[in-house]
Amino acid sequence: MNVSEGIGAGILIPRTNTTLLNKDRYNEFHLSGYGVNAFVALNVKFFDTLFLQSELKGGYINMPDIRTTQFTEDTASQSFFFTQLNLTFGVLLDFKNDKN
Repeated sequence: MNVSEGIGAGILIPRTNTTLLNKDRYNEFHLSGYGVNAFVALNVKFFDTLFLQSELKGGYINMPDIRTTQFTEDTASQSFFFTQLNLTFGVLLDFKNDKN
């Protein structure tokens, strides 16, 4: 049984493909904000080759400057919290060649 945890942070550089009030769209990458997150995971191994892993992740996204048109004064903003739960079942394969 293994437990993993971690934290992360990053900047958000999206493209916004919108048409707003019949203005030309602004579909270029633009620094819009940031995000932070944390996770914890539990990994349980069975019979030397099978494993089950659960991971709980949560975070916060803040984008105060989302471009919507070619004009810099036309912007949108959003911020939200999120959670995510992953359950993974897998098989561990060993491809080592032990023959010398």
